[in-house]
Amino acid sequence: MEMLTITAYKAESCNDSDKVGTEYTAQLNPTKYKKSWKTNSVEVKQANGLNLVMVKPADPEEISLDFTIDNTGVVPGGDVDIVTNIKSLKDMCLSVNDDTHTTNYLMLRWGALELKCKMKNFDVDYTLFNTDGLPIRAVITAHFKEHLDLGTMLEGLNSPDMSHFTEVRKGDSLPLMCENIYGAPHYYLQVAEVNGIIDFRNLTPGQKILFPRLEK
Repeated sequence: MEMLTITAYKAESCNDSDKVGTEYTAQLNPTKYKKSWKTNSVEVKQANGLNLVMVKPADPEEISLDFTIDNTGVVPGGDVDIVTNIKSLKDMCLSVNDDTHTTNYLMLRWGALELKCKMKNFDVDYTLFNTDGLPIRAVITAHFKEHLDLGTMLEGLNSPDMSHFTEVRKGDSLPLMCENIYGAPHYYLQVAEVNGIIDFRNLTPGQKILFPRLEK
């Protein structure tokens, strides 16, 4: 049976040479996990019936996992120190790495799930104790956020489906820039409104202008 594993790395490339410590293997696989995505868009309604939609790449994926640690003897080979197990997970995922001065990059792997991420936080629900008051069963809910490297983020920003900024060059006019980007110059008033440009006839070289995606 394939078990959920969490591997820590000190560099975002997540190469084997950058591994930190020992891979964490869940004693029991998750009972469930949940993924969530969120888009980023702002719609500006225009009087002429056209809508300007400013679209940015979607936020990184987030995932939450629920899994159990059991030392009651019910689970075969279940001689697990609950406190030590949880501490090792916390140290791996949430402690600041001395070399990088940030928390470790993580790789989650289980079945079809493979995600490069960082842990946001985790909660522990202690559900059973022995006669000495020591926990012998705990349920962990761990929350992770996908880590996107700079190259992946730039790919998203350069997608034709995304809004983007263009730098004004000497001799540029807003109608000309709209012609180059949209294939029609007459969107200049909408672009000026989105950017808060009052005098669109006098653009400054080096000025950055947001050109939103157009939707009819």
